[in-house]
Amino acid sequence: MSTSSTNVPSTTSAPLIPDKILPNLYLSDIHTARAVLSPNYPAPGRPEIRYVLSVIDGPDKQPQVSPGHEEDHVLHLISIRDHGNMDLLEVLDEALNFIKAGLANNDGGVLVHCQKGISRSASVIIAFVMEDMNLDFDTALRFVRSSRAKVNPNAGFQRQLELWQQLEYSLYEADGQQKEEYQIWKANNEEQIRSLGDGWKKYLSPKEAQG
Repeated sequence: MSTSSTNVPSTTSAPLIPDKILPNLYLSDIHTARAVLSPNYPAPGRPEIRYVLSVIDGPDKQPQVSPGHEEDHVLHLISIRDHGNMDLLEVLDEALNFIKAGLANNDGGVLVHCQKGISRSASVIIAFVMEDMNLDFDTALRFVRSSRAKVNPNAGFQRQLELWQQLEYSLYEADGQQKEEYQIWKANNEEQIRSLGDGWKKYLSPKEAQG
């Protein structure tokens, strides 16, 4: 008797292994992230991941922990679309602080994922590597690609990551004011967004869209 085409392995049992970028820091797509959050995932050869950062469209797409296993993982959501006019720089502090806190706790690995593990989550990982290792964008990109070859941030995110180095890995001056270079980029970016016509607000942060 033939096997039904729907009778395929679930992500909880498939050998989905995230790519290790640095000690205890991993990068993956959403399917691997869902597998990692499954109570059936722990097994020899699979990393022990406690912290999961979802860089995804919104909470409806964020992978969740199975009921009864909420204490096994710490989840965090950065809501951003994979479009070059989205303000990646604006969310980097929040994203990198989550990664740094998870690594400092040293009680499990940190996984960063988006839909495909190619652009959004990869951009966050590259930004972390740039700051942590004091690298320029091109060098950090090559470093991350040495562990996950398919990494390819969209062109807009690449330009923002180059600016991230110029900003010395912070949007703010010592007095808390946003740096001039970021303010200029932001103003130019918002002008580009408005030139897109109808629907331009979807490329702004929730705060900016309300303004």
